[in-house]
Amino acid sequence: MPLQEKSLKEKLSGVFPPVMTPFFADGRIDYAGLALNIEKMNRTDLGGYMPLGSNGEFRSLTDGEALEVVRLIAKKRGPGKTLMVGTGRESAWATIEFTKKAAGAGAEFASLLTPYYYASKMTDAALTRFFAQVADASPIPVLIYCAPGFAGGLVISPGAVRELAAHPNIVGMKDTSKEDIGGYVRAAEGAEFYVLAGSISKFYYGLSVGAIGGVLSIANYLPQECCEIQRLFSVGKKEEANALSEVLKSITSRATGKYGVAGVKGAMELLGYRGGEPRVPLLPLGPAELEEVRGVLASEGFLKQP
Repeated sequence: MPLQEKSLKEKLSGVFPPVMTPFFADGRIDYAGLALNIEKMNRTDLGGYMPLGSNGEFRSLTDGEALEVVRLIAKKRGPGKTLMVGTGRESAWATIEFTKKAAGAGAEFASLLTPYYYASKMTDAALTRFFAQVADASPIPVLIYCAPGFAGGLVISPGAVRELAAHPNIVGMKDTSKEDIGGYVRAAEGAEFYVLAGSISKFYYGLSVGAIGGVLSIANYLPQECCEIQRLFSVGKKEEANALSEVLKSITSRATGKYGVAGVKGAMELLGYRGGEPRVPLLPLGPAELEEVRGVLASEGFLKQP
């Protein structure tokens, strides 16, 4: 089905990798490697892509580099693959300006991390004004991104989500918090507003309480397996879906999760993608850490045992 014929819910449903930005050792972006990753992922059942998030090291990119990443993915993505882009900045003004540029580069949805530099002042009133002001001016629909681990511990409340879900240009949220994702789903009942899980740890549970998909770091190197969880769940094979979910959660907790961006990039390299190195100040995995990741993937059957 062509993308323009999809409903809003269909565009936001499914699994999205928070696309990694591969760098060479000298810090340059490996655009050819990024293109290879997207072309390979196009052959899976992914719903689309979300670049310029924490996994994409968006804080380490210049605006020019960030827009080039968006343009490349917009060009390389397969038919029907949705493109949502992280465009959040610390003010509504700066966020609006960058969101307009991202839309011009091909973004279809803007994912806005809660502003957090002045975290103690980010009340519900401040956050609702921020998101509403951006949504009023954005040429593309907006999603809330709640990720306290990357936002000074800031969590948006279900009450604020309830208010924002009524805005015609705020269409969903990505939840990477430790809050009950079901609370956000319930807060938006009655609105055309959809919730995505932001981690594999809450993906299966999220589906069980009404989330329609997930933006999952592990989908950068095991994309089809992530999609299979949702497929199994959707056809009523919930025990099988949960069993596969537990495997992927185990991989994350035992290896890639504890090493963050570098761990995901290492796993990508082991599984035939271009992970590249992180950009300084993040450091790549050392040899022993990479072998640990290799061992975990091999123990779960995703790599041959040495």
